[in-house]
Order: sequence, then C-alpha cells, then structure tokens
Amino acid sequence: MRLREHLRAVPAGGENVEILAEIMGEDLAGWPGDGWLVLDEYQEVARAPEAERFVAALVGEAPLQLLIASRQRPAWVTSRGILYGEVLELNQTALAMDSHEAAEVLAGRSTPSASGLVALANGWPAVIGLASVSEAEIEGEEEVPESLYRFFAEEVFSALGEDVRAGLATLAVAPVLDRRLADELLGVDRADTVCAAALDVGILAEHGAHLELHPLARSFLEERSGQLGFLPDPDATTRCLAHYRTAQEWDAAFDLIARRGATAELEPLLLSALDELLDTARLATIETWCALASGSGLDAPAFALARAEVALRHGRHAEAQAFAEAAAAGEESQLTFRALSVAGRAAHLASREEEALELYRRAEAAAATDAERRDALWGQLTCLIELEHPQAVSTLELLRAGVSFGDAREAVRAAGHRVYCQLRLGSIELSEADRASQLLPAAEDPLVESSFQIAYSAALALAARYDEALEVAHALLDLARRFRLGFAMPYALGVAAVSHAGMREWKRAERCLTEASSAACSRRDGQAEQFCFSVLLRILAQHGRHRVALALDVPQLQDSLPAARAELLCSRALVLASTGRIEEARDIVEESRGSTRAVEPAVLMAAVDAICALKAREPDAIERIAHLEETAFSTGAVDLLVTAYRSTPELLVVLLRASRQRDRFVGLLRKARDEDLARAVGQSVAADDEPRERLSPREREVFDLLRQGLSNRQIAELLFISEATVKVHAHHIYDKLGTRSRTALAVQAALERSDQATSAAGASESNADS
Repeated sequence: MRLREHLRAVPAGGENVEILAEIMGEDLAGWPGDGWLVLDEYQEVARAPEAERFVAALVGEAPLQLLIASRQRPAWVTSRGILYGEVLELNQTALAMDSHEAAEVLAGRSTPSASGLVALANGWPAVIGLASVSEAEIEGEEEVPESLYRFFAEEVFSALGEDVRAGLATLAVAPVLDRRLADELLGVDRADTVCAAALDVGILAEHGAHLELHPLARSFLEERSGQLGFLPDPDATTRCLAHYRTAQEWDAAFDLIARRGATAELEPLLLSALDELLDTARLATIETWCALASGSGLDAPAFALARAEVALRHGRHAEAQAFAEAAAAGEESQLTFRALSVAGRAAHLASREEEALELYRRAEAAAATDAERRDALWGQLTCLIELEHPQAVSTLELLRAGVSFGDAREAVRAAGHRVYCQLRLGSIELSEADRASQLLPAAEDPLVESSFQIAYSAALALAARYDEALEVAHALLDLARRFRLGFAMPYALGVAAVSHAGMREWKRAERCLTEASSAACSRRDGQAEQFCFSVLLRILAQHGRHRVALALDVPQLQDSLPAARAELLCSRALVLASTGRIEEARDIVEESRGSTRAVEPAVLMAAVDAICALKAREPDAIERIAHLEETAFSTGAVDLLVTAYRSTPELLVVLLRASRQRDRFVGLLRKARDEDLARAVGQSVAADDEPRERLSPREREVFDLLRQGLSNRQIAELLFISEATVKVHAHHIYDKLGTRSRTALAVQAALERSDQATSAAGASESNADS
C-alpha cells in the first residue's frame, strides 16, 4: 500500500527505482523466514532496464528468498554470485531429465525402445511421462508412437495459431536452423512471430545464434503437417541449400538432400565442397556422399573424381587411377583436367612413370588456363626426373624461369623439383631449398608442401644435416596426418630413421623404421617398401649387425625404377663387402653400374669398390678410398660415407690418415658424433678453438640467440620453429660445447663482449696517444 501511495504522489516515480525498492523492502522485512517471492516469465521484466534495476535493488534491501523462472539470466546475477553460492542456477540441461532418470521412468521397456524414447523426448519430462503411462514403444519401422503424436497435437500444436503452424512446417525443412535462415524462409516479421510462439511453448530452443526444434516437434512436423494441411513452402529446400552452400555448412546440406530425396542437388554440392572436405581430411564424409549417389543411380564424373581423390589418399593407387580416368572420360569438360591430373599422380605414386607421363600430357592438352597447364608440366617433370630422362633438366629450367619468392607455391614447387633433379641427375646443393623452406606456411597446398618436404628432408639427411632433416621429417609427418596424405608417411619416418641413425640414436632409428615399413606395407606401396628396406640395411650395417641385415628377404624388384633398384642392391652389396663377401658384392655392383645416375647408388658403388679393395688388400685401395671420399663430398651425400666407415671401421683408419682434405672429413666426423670411433682407432680429432664450428647451421642460429639471452619461445618465433625443436637444438649445443645451461652461454658472451670493448678502448687510447 505504501508503494502504491508513493507512486500516486510522486510524478514519474518509476525513475527512482532505488527509493521504490527501499519502500517495498521495508514492507517485506516482516515476511516469514520460509516465505518466497516468485517471479515467473522474468524475461518479460528484463525487457525494461529500470525493472531489472528495481528487482536488483529489492534483493539488496530485503532478506528475501527469490525464485525466478526465466529464459535469460537476470543482468544482476553475476558469475561470482553463482560461484560463491549466493545464487543457485538451474539451467535447461539441469532441468531436463537425463538418460538415467528417463530410463528409471521407462523401466520395463526394451532397451532399443527406451533409448529411442529418451532421444525423442530430449529431456522433456512430459513426453517421458506420457511414454511411460501409455506404454508407448518404438519398434520396427514405427519411429514415433501414435500416443506421443496425439499428445503433441492436442497439448502443444493446437495451441498455436494457424500461421505459426504453417511457419513451423517450413522451418522444419532445415536440419540446421539459425535466425538468418529463419528470416530467409519466412521473412523477418513472420519469422519473429513464429519463433517467439515456438519458444514460448518450448518446442524451439535458442542457443546463441542457433535455433533447435525439439526432436518430437520436428518428427511431428515432418510426418503429419501435410495431413493437417500445413505444407512447407515449396521453395524451402532450395533456399536452405543456397544458405548452407554460402555458409559452407556441408553436413546440413547433405542431410537435407538425403531427407528430402533431392539427390539431383548432390553433384553440385559435391563440386562445391570437395576441396574443403579433402583439405580437412573428411574422407569418410566424401565416401558417404558417393555411396548415396551410387544408391540413387547417379554416375556423374564428379563422383568418380571424388572416389579417385579418396582412394589416392588411402594409398589405393590402381583404384584411384581407374576412377580418375573414368571421370576424365565423362562429358563434364571442366573436370577433365583435374581427373587426368589425379590419374597421373596415382600412376606416379605407383611407380608407373611412363603411364603417369602420358596422363600428365593429356592433362596439359585439356588445361583451360595457364595455371592448369603449368600444373600439368610440373607433373610431367616429376615423371621425367624419375625416369632420368635427358629432357628433365631443360623442362625444370623452363618452369623455374620467372618464378619468384612472391609466389610461395610456385617457389616451393620449383625448389622441391630442383632437389629431386639433383638426387637423380646430379649433386645436392640446398641453398635454394633452404630459402624455399621458409615459404612453406604461405604455400597453402598440402600436395606441393609434402612433395617438397619429402625431397628436402631426404637431401638434408644425405648431407648429414641430421637435426634439420629430423625437423623437416616431423613437419612432414604432421602435414601427412592432418591432411591424410598416407603416401608421405613411410618417407617421413624413413628420413627420421636415417637422421636418428646419423646421430647414433639407434633405438629411435629402429622404431621409426619399423613404423615406416608398416605404413608402406599397409598401403602396398612397393616403392616405399624398397626405400625402407634400403635404409634398414644401411642402419644395421652401421650398427655392426651385418648378419641380421643379410638374413632379411629382399623385396620384389620387378617393377622398380632404376634408381630405387640400384640403391637397394648396392645397400646390400655394402653389407656383403663389409663382411668380406667381396665377389658377391662386386657382382651386385656390376649389375647396377650404368643403370642410373642417381646420387645414392653412385656413392654406394664407390663405397663397395673401396671396401672390397681394402678387404682384398689390393694396390689401388687407397685410390679407391680417396675416390669414395671425393664422390661423397662432391655429390653432397656424405651420410653414405658415414655409413661406409661405420660399417667397416678399418676404412675410417685410412680416411683419417690419407684424406686429401682432412679438416673437411674431420668436420663430418664431428657432425656424426663419431669422435670416439676416431679415438678407438688411435686418431685424435680434437675440437677447434671456435665452438660454433662444432655446430650444425641450425644449431649455430640457436646458439647465437641463446647467447643473447632469448627464451625458447622467442627463438622459436624468430626461426619459425616449435619450442620443442628449440629445446632439442639447445640440448645438442650443450652436449657439443660441454656446458649445461643458457646462463653459462649468456655469461660467456657477455665476457667476450667486455673483452672486445676493452680491446677497442685500448686501441682508441693508443691511437689518441700516437
């Protein structure tokens, strides 16, 4: 009564809500302790800020127990109040019946029926209760019991206006709904009215920007709205699909097509979504779409192309090539180039280089743009390199002409092909690849990136830049796993094994190689299997396990490329020569000699020649050892020289005593951490005074930054590597320099700067005196 009198007496009394709350709080002070004030539909109050301020002030004025039912949290309820127990909030999830509670109510139902009813009710207690008392069951083809539909029709749907019911029938077409789509389907004003009514009765829930129809409501609208004369807008499906394509909500679009039987829309949807689905490795999604197309009798080239892309990433190269060629044979000319390119890549990965070359040439003829034509030419170059064709070098130079670092994708691709060409036709020189590696984040093409990293990591390992090779191999593994590029896994793991072996981390090397071999075998990738076998032979030889290496069964080599075949055979010949089986080793080398110009076989042949001559005590043994050393350093494949002297320690004695460039060889020895082997054969390889000379190029970069006092995170950001990689480099630096902390390095650097400053000052004074 006091409050009413105050409002009548004071003009615009509602403007001072604090006074109103004070008056009402005084009157409520006499309420019994177990009394409650209940505010229902509080969201209506919340529309007026003054009303919310009044309630907040009232709570502060009166020792009041307040119960609020609302679709939104009051603005004055803070997270801190909830956290400290001043406010108890029961949200929609808490109020809904959970699966355990619903199962108790539905005791006696069959397990499938109970699970179905729980899912259909979605926590709605009334539906669970009705299902219990009506003995409703979900069996066979009947998705929703009639009693539940009757409840919904009589208790909920009938309370809505005719326009709202018709609007809901249209909204039910959309498997994923938000305010924007509702506006597009119904118009802004009508959408507001329909959504507000549905929210009021609880069959529509709003979660942020999304609207969710209750499962029972959606099922009823899909099944019964036509019988009741409330048909959805005939353009609703088309509008929904357009909305989903624009928003790239591919799952919602597919769900709509599948539920509405609009399979004619599946092909354009697939063409719109294919690249993103491949980039995000959603191969199972693509297979599901293609299965629906097959079941619906659709055989458009797009589905064959999609199947080819999936098969390619699963390593089923023959299947990928078959599907891709089928797609290229279709009438859809815009797909012909891509289909032929996929077929060419599949043939290349299966080591069918002649077929791949022809497919890439057909792709070039089908290219519609200069960019497509260049892609086809790059594919041809890959095949020419593998075939060691004389045209490879001129094709590479043609494609490299005009490529700048401003085009990251082309620069990375050019550098990667140059490394491949060096490995097959020349010697390793990695300056261009070192620069291109910094562009990888900007290349934005997983296939181009993976191709570059396979070649670059292998070349780094051959160059005995083991830390860097391991870093690139790990990056390649991450890329392959992220984009499901299974063909790259054996090569990444194989290079990691070579790098660990180079650093004499034998257990890690064997683990990587076991995983690499398993990945190659699971994909039936013969080329990768041969690569892994070659690496395994050399690692076992380095570790002195020659008998184990010779007991292994050699893989089939009928379909091998010349370089891969020669590398494997010469790796076995190296093991044979190291065990004194000279004639067998020489026979294998002679069989391979002249078959390839690749770097690895060239160095391995020189190694076998040198070891055989040494073992046989032939007069030209020193000359052959010198030729081995020169071949290894001139080609850049010095890791194979490390493999050779570890496999045959007496070779190391000669190299240390008779090397024409001893400092160069000793530098390699230190890089491979083999100083103890030198000491074991009576040779001293004392470290130089300059500590940086003992470090790899990457370690020198980290070393310089550590001396400046930078943190691991700062170093990682500056060098574009991970913090974990920085830690690995730091530990290697500590081991090589005999220190155990960055503090020691920073102090040493400060002392050196102080000495330099003192020297400079002394020189200045001397000049001034003179």
